[in-house]
Amino acid sequence: MSVELSGPRVFEDPIQLLEGMWPTPLVRIPIGEDFWAKLEFYNPFSHSVKDRTAWFLLREALKRDSKWIMEATSGNTGLALAALTAYFKLKFTCFIPTTSPESFKLMLSMLGADVQEMGSRTTEIAPLVRQLATVSGATNLDQFNNDLNVEAHYRTTGVEVRKQLEAVGRTPRNLVATLGTAGHLVGVAKYLREVYGNEVRVVGVQPAVGSGIPGIKRVEEDNRFVRMVRIDDVVDISAEESVWGALQVARSSGLLIGPSAGATVAAATKLKLSGTTVLIFPDDAFKYMDFYSKHVEEATKLLQF
Repeated sequence: MSVELSGPRVFEDPIQLLEGMWPTPLVRIPIGEDFWAKLEFYNPFSHSVKDRTAWFLLREALKRDSKWIMEATSGNTGLALAALTAYFKLKFTCFIPTTSPESFKLMLSMLGADVQEMGSRTTEIAPLVRQLATVSGATNLDQFNNDLNVEAHYRTTGVEVRKQLEAVGRTPRNLVATLGTAGHLVGVAKYLREVYGNEVRVVGVQPAVGSGIPGIKRVEEDNRFVRMVRIDDVVDISAEESVWGALQVARSSGLLIGPSAGATVAAATKLKLSGTTVLIFPDDAFKYMDFYSKHVEEATKLLQF
C-alpha cells in the first residue's frame, strides 16, 4: 500500500524542503515477522534523523537573534547545523572528535563551518564547548541536555510513525532505535507510550564494550533523556554485527543503510521480536565507506541466507 503525494512538492526555500519531506517514508522490510523501517535519510541536509533535532534547536536560537552557534557533535548534527546556519548566514563553530570520519570534516568545511577537532568523544568536549560559548558570546545549543532534542521527535517522528502505521492497519508492538544522545529514541518512545501505553516494547541499541559504531555510543549514567521513558531492553551490538544488519537489508531490500541502522536490525534479530516492529534507520551508508571497508568481509561471514 502506498500513499498518494499531495501537491507538486515544489518548495520556496530549504526550510520548506526540510518540513516538506515529513513524513519520511516507512517501509516494510523482509526481515523478521513484521518489520517496518523509518527511513530518516530522506531528510535533506545531513541525510539523517539529526535534521529534525538541529532545526528544533536552531529555531529557538533564531528567536533570540543568535548570530554565532557553537556545538559539540560527532557528525550528523553538525552537518545539519552547518547547512542551516549557512542558509541563515550565521557563524557556526563545530567541535568534533578527532576520530570523526574524514568525510564529515570535508562536508562541514564545504558548508562553511569552522571545524575544530579535539578529544575522542563528544561527551568529553561538550562541557568545554559550553564554557567557551559563554565567554565568547556564542550560543551553545547543547544537544546533550536540551529538551528540544527529545521534543523534536515527540512532535514529528513519533506522530508520523503512528499515522503511517494506522494507514496500513498496524499497531506498534516494538520500537527499536539507537542510543547516542538518545533524543530520537526517547522522543518517539514517549509519544508512542502515551498513545498505546506499555504495550509498546522499547529497545535501545548501543555499541558493545570495545566496539565503535559511527553515530551511536554507549548510554552514560548522566544521560538525562533516558530517564524520561522506560527502556525495556538495551542491546549491545558489535561493529561486525551492525554491518551484518546493514548487509541483510542491502541484500533483501536493496537499501544501503548506515551502520547505526544496521545495528537496529541486528538487535531486533537477536531479540527475535514478534509483532509489528518499527526500526528507526538514522541515516544511509554513503558517509561510512571507510568503516564498511574495514568490517564488511568479516560481517559477510556471519550472513545466513
